[in-house]
Amino acid sequence: MASVAGRLAAAGWSALAIDLLSEEGGTAKFTDPAQATAALNAAPPGRFVADMKAGIDELLRRNPGHTAGAMGFCFGGGAVWSLLAAGEPRLHAAVPFYGPFPDGASLSGSPNAAVLGVYAQLDDRVNASRDAARDALRKAGLTFEIVTYPGVNHAFFNDTGARFDPEAAAQAWTKLTAWFGEYLT
Repeated sequence: MASVAGRLAAAGWSALAIDLLSEEGGTAKFTDPAQATAALNAAPPGRFVADMKAGIDELLRRNPGHTAGAMGFCFGGGAVWSLLAAGEPRLHAAVPFYGPFPDGASLSGSPNAAVLGVYAQLDDRVNASRDAARDALRKAGLTFEIVTYPGVNHAFFNDTGARFDPEAAAQAWTKLTAWFGEYLT
């Protein structure tokens, strides 16, 4: 969400919103969200990891001497888990919001990442992978916290959607910025 990148920039961080559908002409090309979802599902997943690593390259180029973080929502939350599973030692903070954890993934290739996993209590589909994420975080020896917001559903942070919960979103924003403040330089 580009608006979240703007909020992060306003809070003092360099931020980059990566459009994972750039090769297809960009997300804005798809007027129907189902078409954008189909395009995301049709693209090779390894490309998304490469695009996110290129984004880290760019952020570090623009901000020498600083560390990098990643966050994503829904599909993007799953992409952040995939980035961690692909191994990214330059990542110092990661915040996947209600993203499914990849089956059987190991996070040992991202040894410097402090991970804040954000979940919604009513999101049974994504919550089904929460224990696997917690186990992989423990096994990799990463600093982490798993937060499940009560009484909310998937996409509770999205202020343009029907599931938006302003109270939970405000709490998650405070938690996110504190996390980045602690683990990013």
